[in-house]
Amino acid sequence: MVRKMLFFLLALALLCCEKDNDTGQDDQSALNRSFYMGFTPFPFDNTIEALLTSYETTLQNSDIALNHLDFGVPWDEALNGTDFPEEVQNTLVTFKTNLPASHKYIVTATPTSQKRNELAGYWNNEGEHESLPIFWQEKSFDDPDVINAYTNYCKRVINISQPDYFGYGIEVNSSFLENTSQFNAYKVLVEEVYTELKATFPDIPIFLSFQDRSFNKNHTELLSLTNQLLPYSDLIAMSSYPFWDYDFPNMDANPDLHKQNWLTDFRDLDPSKPFAISETGYIAEDLVINDFNLNVKGSEAWQETYTTSLLNHANELNAEFVAWFVYRDYDKLYENSTNPDATLLIWKDNGLLDGDGNKRKAHYIWDEWLKRSKD
Repeated sequence: MVRKMLFFLLALALLCCEKDNDTGQDDQSALNRSFYMGFTPFPFDNTIEALLTSYETTLQNSDIALNHLDFGVPWDEALNGTDFPEEVQNTLVTFKTNLPASHKYIVTATPTSQKRNELAGYWNNEGEHESLPIFWQEKSFDDPDVINAYTNYCKRVINISQPDYFGYGIEVNSSFLENTSQFNAYKVLVEEVYTELKATFPDIPIFLSFQDRSFNKNHTELLSLTNQLLPYSDLIAMSSYPFWDYDFPNMDANPDLHKQNWLTDFRDLDPSKPFAISETGYIAEDLVINDFNLNVKGSEAWQETYTTSLLNHANELNAEFVAWFVYRDYDKLYENSTNPDATLLIWKDNGLLDGDGNKRKAHYIWDEWLKRSKD
């Protein structure tokens, strides 16, 4: 709930902002990069000042912006064609309105909850409701009402946001199991939604994002699920957090322990399709979650090493974009939240800025690449 309400506050705060078209980039560079570079503007504290600062500083250090709509779906309004709830409408309108003309724009939505294998909650003015209205309870992904509502929702999001890239499913291979009624129903939904969106918006890349690791399946299984869903995605867009390797209890964030070409297998599923990194990040401090009995060693030096590896690998794969989560550590947000979910700790120290706003070594690597000319 903390994450969802923060973006609503950000939308309201941005109503008072003016666009700033100065990204702070230095274009004087003989080197090139294939990809746009950007962040999700996740705030480091739960104040209006922190929300605005997060939005502004992420834009100043990027040339693409990501609006990550992982808050549920306004199911009733989408099905019935009525006005979106105010929170939904503000989140869409104000983000786009305050985006500099120099920036490209990614919008991602999803019909699934954050468990990634069940129907998303109901998004209204109070955030996402985990319990759906009675009408939607027990409905499967291939139910005609679900397909129609989600298709309508995506169309309206695209019309309002006018993105350069639109994702309609997040980390779609991470939790489904093959050869289950649940996964088969989901495949029906994505085929129907993708076909309609491509017919309506032929010039916008419509994509699904995929994870490169999962709690409940191995690498081969992840590749198989990805391959089955790729016909319904214009990009091979990866969500990758290699420090979170799911090898309990022996997790270690040393980047030397994962392959330097860790995403090539996914790109090679269809080299004809553009490649992208829709989410990534790396811890710069130890990751300690007592609720999970978890203690993973991390360091600023390892984050720097990963950032270098990431951007080189993205360039080798001719990536379309790289989106990092998060720009600044959100220690203050966690400390000032009431009963925060322990999972919020996972990405708390991913920032290229530490919790006090100081640049980490990885930031200087990012800066060097941002100065390069975009191919």
